[in-house]
Amino acid sequence: MKLTFMGTAGARFMVAKQLAASGGLYIEEGNTRISLDPGPGAIVQYAKRKVDLTKLDAIVISHRHLDHSNDVNVMIEAMTEGGFQHRGRLFCPSDALDVDPLVLNYLRRFPQEVVRLEPQKSYTVGDVTFTTTPRHVHQVETYGFRFGSRLGWVTDSAYYEGIAEQHKADVMVIHLVLMDCRTGLPHLCLDDAERIIREAKPRLAILTHYGMTVWRAHPWELAADLTQRIGTEVKAARDGMSIEL
Repeated sequence: MKLTFMGTAGARFMVAKQLAASGGLYIEEGNTRISLDPGPGAIVQYAKRKVDLTKLDAIVISHRHLDHSNDVNVMIEAMTEGGFQHRGRLFCPSDALDVDPLVLNYLRRFPQEVVRLEPQKSYTVGDVTFTTTPRHVHQVETYGFRFGSRLGWVTDSAYYEGIAEQHKADVMVIHLVLMDCRTGLPHLCLDDAERIIREAKPRLAILTHYGMTVWRAHPWELAADLTQRIGTEVKAARDGMSIEL
């Protein structure tokens, strides 16, 4: 499995200023290609890296906030060659389709299937199987994902008991939006990320989806400090970074 970070920006100010790209995560395994959370500018990032989106097998949305889903419609068009090829699948929470809908109605017939995500359920796309976590503590319907024992993806959420175990894997991708925890703002802060890493004990933890305060604190320095203090290797993702599991 190969991961490519099509963007590392998280939260509205980082995205609005494009201090880092906001294209989400791209997974390749065997002949299977999956786009995770294609935020604003994802289509540009994929084109920049010469990814043929007509070979895309699925688009997976963790939740309907713009920094995770803004480019989903244009990605659907690209995946299906403007709707002329009835192929690919879209996975998303129900509220991305029903409440203040994210996916345009005329595009919903383009993919082979539109799948409403459910908590703690497994899905298979080609060579890849992934399982949703219980619903995250966030403003909208949100799920994290595990790809077997290899990859855990901790997307936006306030910290809650069990979050580390639910995403535990050899490699864990953790969305780090806040330096300091803030009541009423359900995102992970640096202390939360450290606690998750200590509890789950992955072989490698990768920080991404940085908020402005994290960006200003230099994520690569935060990762180096966590590595030294915890004893687990922690990396700060950068735009375009690829890693093979």
